[in-house]
Amino acid sequence: MLGVAQPYPTGPAPEVAVDELRHLARVHLADGARMIDVAGATDSPDTASYIRTLPETECFELLAVATVGRVGLMSPAGVQIIPMDYRLGADHQLFMKTAPGSALAKLAEVDAQVAFEVDYHADDFRIAWSVLMNGTISRLDAAATTAYEDLSRPPVPWPGSASSLPVRFVPETVSGRGLHRTRQD
Repeated sequence: MLGVAQPYPTGPAPEVAVDELRHLARVHLADGARMIDVAGATDSPDTASYIRTLPETECFELLAVATVGRVGLMSPAGVQIIPMDYRLGADHQLFMKTAPGSALAKLAEVDAQVAFEVDYHADDFRIAWSVLMNGTISRLDAAATTAYEDLSRPPVPWPGSASSLPVRFVPETVSGRGLHRTRQD
């Protein structure tokens, strides 16, 4: 099990009977490959919105259906946040492609510590979630190369073929939170 980062401040979830948890919001991949159900509460005016800490297993289920995240790193210019297309592979490794010589490629050369964040929101369903990880970005070793080749769909970088260098992120801490807004304010 990975280390767990400090949890986000949360309040108690509303007391809702299991029979009332019938409203489900679905995150659906365009290719129909997988759905994740996030239980919601009824739209009772007595039920407040809430934030809950996501268990690690749910964090990785959500990471498996998303494809875009952000790498956070320190640079001489200060904190930088770089959006990246990624894929979740074996042993909770995240794989990305970057341009050779880029800031991310240079960090991967020295097995640097970075943050990685993925989030999602659906206003229509009044849900949102965020997963934040801290870990190491590195070049692919032999085992990581095999895991990369085993991906059903490799990452497709936005800049195209200029981003040809595969790198991996191995999380050391994982934290997540889910928000369910049960009524419009």
